[in-house]
Amino acid sequence: MGIYQFFTRLLCIVCISSLLISCASGDAIPEQLTTPKARTSTPLSSMELLRAFEADVEEMMNYTLGAGDEITVDVWGYDKLSGKHIIGPDGKITVPLSGTVHLAQLDRDNAAQLIHDKLKDYYNNLSVTVRVDNYASNRILVLGRIEKPGELKFGMSAPNLLEAIALAGGVSTSDGLTASESLKMTRCAIFRGKDKVVWVEIAPLLRGENLALNLKLKRNDVVYVSEIEEKLVYVLGEVRTPGALRLTSRMSFLEAIAKAGGPTIDAAPNRIQLIRPDEEINQSLALDDVISATQAPNYQLEEGDIIYVPTNTIAKLNYAIRFLTPFSSVLGIYANVESIRADSERRKLEQERDELQDQIEAFEEEKAANTGLE
Repeated sequence: MGIYQFFTRLLCIVCISSLLISCASGDAIPEQLTTPKARTSTPLSSMELLRAFEADVEEMMNYTLGAGDEITVDVWGYDKLSGKHIIGPDGKITVPLSGTVHLAQLDRDNAAQLIHDKLKDYYNNLSVTVRVDNYASNRILVLGRIEKPGELKFGMSAPNLLEAIALAGGVSTSDGLTASESLKMTRCAIFRGKDKVVWVEIAPLLRGENLALNLKLKRNDVVYVSEIEEKLVYVLGEVRTPGALRLTSRMSFLEAIAKAGGPTIDAAPNRIQLIRPDEEINQSLALDDVISATQAPNYQLEEGDIIYVPTNTIAKLNYAIRFLTPFSSVLGIYANVESIRADSERRKLEQERDELQDQIEAFEEEKAANTGLE
C-alpha cells in the first residue's frame, strides 16, 4: 500500500470514528440488528413551523392590483378618460389631467374610488369602474431541478405547492437515479420575502403520507427544488475501493460490498461489521452466510451505515469501530498492520530477487556451455 493510500484510508477511518463516540460509551451495542425505527419525514417542531408559515397566507377575497396587471378604466360618459392601462413597476398608471395614480395593493373598488377622487376636481357626477383584463402580478417563481423552471402566473387564488410543481412540469430526475430514487431524496425550499424560508420533503407529500406539507403559496413566493441531497453509507477496511457510497433506493449489504470492489485477499470476510451509529447497533456478519442466505439476511442499508471489513493478518485484532477512538489507538493499530504488511511485501521482493538471480546464473552457464561446443 502506498503512502497516499495509507494516509487516505487512515483519515477516512479517523473521521468516521469521531462520529461514533456514542458507540464506544454508554450502553452496550445490541448483538442483533433490530428492525430499523420508523422515521417521520418531518419532526413535530418542523410541522409547527409549517403551520405558522401557511398561516401567513390570507384568503384572497378581493384581488389586489400589482405591477404588470392590465386593466381597463371606464369613466361613464367620458371616452377620453376611459382606456386600457398596464400598471408599471412603480405600481402607478397615468390618468388624463390628474397625472399618475398609485394603484398597487388596491382592489378594484378602491382603485376606482381613488381615480374618481383624482378627477372630481375637473368633472362632476363621475362614475368610475376598474376591470382587470390580465392578472399578471400574482406570480411565483419555481426554480431548481424542475422541468420548466420560471415564472408562474395565477389569478384570484394562489396555487398550493403540488399545483405549482405540476404547472412547472414536475421534478426532473437526477443523473444515475431512477425517478423513484430521485424523488425519495428530493426537497424543496419556499422563500417568502427577505426573512422567511421553509423546507419541505416531496416524497411523503406525493405518497399522501403527510398532506400538511402541501402548503398554500403566496404572491412572489419562490419555490426552489434543490439538487439531490446525497445520503451516504461507508464501506471501510479491506475492500478494493474503501470510502463513501451514495445511498440509493433499497441498497443492500451485498450491493455496497460489491460497489466497493469486494474484499481484498487480506480481508476476513466472515467477521464483517455492519454498524448503525444512530441506533447503537454493531452486527457481525459472515459474507458466505449472507450470500447463501442460510443464516444472515441481506440487510437493507440506511443513511450513515458503516460496513467494516477487517483484516486477517492478526486473528485476534478486533476492528470494531467503537474501539477505534481515541486517535492514538488508531495510529497504533495501523502502525502494527502496516509493519506486518511491509514485512510480507519485503519477503516477497527478496524471494523474487533470489529467483531472478538463479535464472541469470542458469542463463550464464548455458551460454558458456554453448560457447565451448563451438
